[in-house]
Amino acid sequence: MVDTARWTVLAPLLQAATAGRDLLDSTLRGLTPGAVIAEVLREIGEHDVRLDLRFDGHTTSHLRTDAGVVVTLDLADAVRGLYGTDARPWPSLAVTTPNPDLDEHGMAGWFHSRKGLAQSVQELLSALKPVRRDLGELAVEFGSDKWGDLHWYTQHYERHFARLRTEPVKVLEIGIGGYDDPDSGGASLRMWQRYFQRGLIHGLDIARKNVTGPRITTVRGDQSDAGFLDRLGRELGPFDVVIDDGSHLNEHVRTSFHALFPHVRAGGLYVVEDLQTSYWPSWGGHPDATPATSMGLLKSFVDGLNRAEVGDPRGEGTYLERNISGISFHHNIAFVEKGLNAEEGGPAFLRTL
Repeated sequence: MVDTARWTVLAPLLQAATAGRDLLDSTLRGLTPGAVIAEVLREIGEHDVRLDLRFDGHTTSHLRTDAGVVVTLDLADAVRGLYGTDARPWPSLAVTTPNPDLDEHGMAGWFHSRKGLAQSVQELLSALKPVRRDLGELAVEFGSDKWGDLHWYTQHYERHFARLRTEPVKVLEIGIGGYDDPDSGGASLRMWQRYFQRGLIHGLDIARKNVTGPRITTVRGDQSDAGFLDRLGRELGPFDVVIDDGSHLNEHVRTSFHALFPHVRAGGLYVVEDLQTSYWPSWGGHPDATPATSMGLLKSFVDGLNRAEVGDPRGEGTYLERNISGISFHHNIAFVEKGLNAEEGGPAFLRTL
């Protein structure tokens, strides 16, 4: 369904980035350093320095190989800077500059030519150790409509996603944006890529999309096709986060939830956005948000959470009753938590008082 060559490199790399140095070095050898370096360069972008990366006694040069300043790092330190949590990620850092002969401007000219070197080096190091910014800032930077453009969702996402931010998560978002234009959309995918520093970000859209970026891939498909969604989940999942920001048609939302929720990892979250359509008849909704609507589906889970009060929590129940451990509602958005729902209910004698 998608080219998984990059993901076979990224998935173990992101897992090992916070591990001990021996395990990280072993992982790098198993992945082929060249493939890892390609991902590092994709992540940091272009810079006006020469970057020398060392691994197992070998050094390779990248970026501006003719630049006036050379930054040297062990490959493992570059990986830990990008994806890890070390306070001091660069014990191997070395910066060197050429020592050219004085030109006609003499010493003054030589010192003047070096003034921009510190800025160039710092820009590279900043790219290798991204600053964590909140989702509101990232939404504005990348143009996502999840903050300020009709919606104010990022404050709720921050609350629910904070515990996952530094984990090697897999995220699937339904709906890439930009309608039928293959070169438009992807703002939220780029936002998630920056927020989840170790995350693999997948976008699904019914239209062909050319969105690319570090740790981002896109898939073309129909969210109303349950069979396709199940295959997608088996190939790319299990997911830690699924976000439905697709068609918002009530029937599609319900189909997607039933097909993809089994592919959410325990401890993960399934998010449904733009629930206002539950109340709009032209979108398959109803002013009372009846059981056939998206909101009706979500409201039905509340009773399932408390099924132990009317029966044995260890009994059969439905898959959703057994595996939804929490629901949070905010204006037009809901978060469904995946987890075992097996708490005991009140004693039977209290029910008959």
